[in-house]
Amino acid sequence: MIQRLSKKPLSEGYELWDKGYILGALRLFQCKLEGCPPFEVAPCTDAVGAILEIIEELDEAVEHYDLAAEKYDTIQKKVLGSLMRAKSAAAKGDPEGALKLCNEGLADHDKGAEIDQAKKFQYARLLMTRADLHAQAKNFEAGLKDITDAIGLEPGYDKPGQATHLAHYSKGLIYSDMEDFESADKAFTAAVGLRPEHFASWEALFRTKKELGQLAPAVDALDKAFALHGKAELVREKAFTLSEMGKDDEALEVCDKAIENPPHEETEAFTGPAESVAILHKAKAAILADAGNMDDAAKAIKDALTCDPQDPDAMRMSADITTTLARDYLQKNNIPQFLDALIGHVLQSKPEAPVAFMLEAIEKGAISVP
Repeated sequence: MIQRLSKKPLSEGYELWDKGYILGALRLFQCKLEGCPPFEVAPCTDAVGAILEIIEELDEAVEHYDLAAEKYDTIQKKVLGSLMRAKSAAAKGDPEGALKLCNEGLADHDKGAEIDQAKKFQYARLLMTRADLHAQAKNFEAGLKDITDAIGLEPGYDKPGQATHLAHYSKGLIYSDMEDFESADKAFTAAVGLRPEHFASWEALFRTKKELGQLAPAVDALDKAFALHGKAELVREKAFTLSEMGKDDEALEVCDKAIENPPHEETEAFTGPAESVAILHKAKAAILADAGNMDDAAKAIKDALTCDPQDPDAMRMSADITTTLARDYLQKNNIPQFLDALIGHVLQSKPEAPVAFMLEAIEKGAISVP
């Protein structure tokens, strides 16, 4: 596999990454590191570090960022070296240090120096990273300025982190943090317009459309995301959105079809196909429960637990549904009133043996059983 994947072009790794197949992209980049030419070592190491950070393997991410910084310095890409050191600091939990490193790397840009065409994508990446750090510190105005500057450099599409569409995506995330969903919608729409293969932009656009109450366009964005990467979570979100639109039958049909033919998704470290199907059963149970169809909801959640017996959400839902069914049964049979009367009878008499007293009261008809 190493020999086969090491011969793949770097672009294939970035395409997998854009479509949300981050583990496949990670495997390709790691294999390329085993035999790629010297000029590809830095970008490969850079990409591996970024994906390791996404999956929260932070110590390994730091190692790769530090190595990538050395490699970029060696091939005279100093701005990217600064970027790697900043990302390393951020991964270590030092956002202030990361911001300082970004400022140092962007000193020429901030002074208004003319940026060489060949270095524009490098500065754009560093600007986007500084914008993210500003946003984390709630300094949204500074973050938006950096993103606008990055877009103005027109870095074009080469790879994640060196692309104009990612600047628009980052801009949308900042506006979402500000709860300016109209502006976020425009930014994410621009991102998918430039790069329709970018899964995360479609997913973000879905959430923004929902915030704006635009449910039909939200479903369309979900369909676009699903076409790139068939995740069970997207099926669940589509079913919930259809249910919110008053289309419960269509929502349940979406779940049933996906259960019958589960989507082929890339599962992450601690998940597997059974958990993906469990997600669909849980969605079905939630929709049925909201519609008051508790018996069918109980069956659906039982199916979810069959797929994944340790699923904490399914166990919680099962308990809630069972409690609701029990409460309905007791209410239907006047049990609460019976218990109230029985407890009142006990409190009035205050017997020394309450349990025996209750049994005697029921047997002798002092309290009528419903």
